[in-house]
Amino acid sequence: MSVSVILHEITGASDAEQEFIRKAVGMLRTAVQTPGFGSSVRQAEYSSASWQGKHGGLRELDGDAIWERIAQGRECGQCADHTLDLAIEVADLPGPDSGNALIGSTRLGTLPIRSARWFLQRCMDRGDLVNYAAHIMHQWMHVSGFVHRRDGEGKDAPSVVARLVRRTLEVEHGDHIQADITALLTLNEDGCDCCREDASVTLGEASRAA
Repeated sequence: MSVSVILHEITGASDAEQEFIRKAVGMLRTAVQTPGFGSSVRQAEYSSASWQGKHGGLRELDGDAIWERIAQGRECGQCADHTLDLAIEVADLPGPDSGNALIGSTRLGTLPIRSARWFLQRCMDRGDLVNYAAHIMHQWMHVSGFVHRRDGEGKDAPSVVARLVRRTLEVEHGDHIQADITALLTLNEDGCDCCREDASVTLGEASRAA
């Protein structure tokens, strides 16, 4: 059964921002339904694929288990419905001038996805729907229960799966992918303060992630 992507709600966004988000969600839907995407997730190399359940215990999953959660649309604590359920809040998170820029801040295992207005505006200004779709995928991985490991290379599960979304869409939309925005989504930045397995994150604690 093909995995679906449903956007239930957008809050805090202007009409133009909502239109852009809906288009990016459509891009994400295309990516996860592309033949071979599941195989790329299963076969990818991960430095960490740490998943945290409702009761707080961490487990390390392999590529097959990562894809199973995506294909089944398994948000943390929810039954499989083969749908990535999305609710997105556009929030005024700290930007680059703050010295501690945040692209997203999503509570682990919980909707809505909180997306930084400054990052959304940058993607809109540059016409980069692909990287915004990758950002949404990254944040959904936190909703599913995946946490970060600070490895300096951006090879944990949320980062790798987001990168695979971008690579899948690159075939048809590569001309619109902006290198500087791609760089913002990598996790080897010194200022990244993401949820990660060595931080004893508990479910419901703020996950601050790209």
